[in-house]
Amino acid sequence: MKTDAKLAQSGTSNLVAFVVGGGSGIGRACVNAFARAKYDVVVGDINGSAAEAVAKEIQQLGGRAISVALDVSSADDILGAVNCAIEAFGRIDSVVNAAARLKPQPLADCSLDDWDACFAVNVRGALTFGQCCLPHLKKSGNGSIINIGSLSGIFPRPNGGSYGPSKAALVSLSHQMALEWAQYGIRVNIVNPGNIDTPLARAAVSMEVLNERAKRVPLSRIGTPDEVASVVMFLASEGARYVTAQVINCDGGFSQTLMAAPMGMGKAQ
Repeated sequence: MKTDAKLAQSGTSNLVAFVVGGGSGIGRACVNAFARAKYDVVVGDINGSAAEAVAKEIQQLGGRAISVALDVSSADDILGAVNCAIEAFGRIDSVVNAAARLKPQPLADCSLDDWDACFAVNVRGALTFGQCCLPHLKKSGNGSIINIGSLSGIFPRPNGGSYGPSKAALVSLSHQMALEWAQYGIRVNIVNPGNIDTPLARAAVSMEVLNERAKRVPLSRIGTPDEVASVVMFLASEGARYVTAQVINCDGGFSQTLMAAPMGMGKAQ
């Protein structure tokens, strides 16, 4: 684990957001959204160079951010990263878990090693991250955890392998966190992105496939990471103080298309 925690100064009174998977895609959009809202931000990612670049962009715009390179399947990495966040900013108020592992393959071809590696990132990492942040979220007054799930955790898809089952487990884990940690005023919610144009999505399928899927979306287009980040920001905000244990689909209505007409959905005539 590597960090540039010395770039920050201790003693801040700002709210602090810690985004894992913040180097690209939805995580990066969340980092930028928190920065625009005047949060201090910890950018965590397995790609340390990407995390550092995002943090420097925020610093150049006058914001306060540090980057931390970490592997969320490593409990030691997560604990070290959380300690760096506290050293830099003194508190953690919002946690966003946007890290994910996806290996498209038929379930019949999914080895136990592939299965375990996926669950180590998508489920165990979320548990460890939440546990390590818990003592600090207790002090926040409006502590919030937002886990980024997937529609694959609700609806199976071809060649989904271990990804869908791991995201389904993440939903259950989030509900358990929400139940047990509500006594501390901590809220835990899940955002399920639909077809979003991210590096992870493009690595899994071609743009041709994504554009074909857009035809089945009632809003008739692929979503953007910024649109998912907007939902995350609401869940982290004061306006969502009575919202916890919820699964929110940010999918342009895609999850409802089984009963929708295939053409002209949602368009005025």
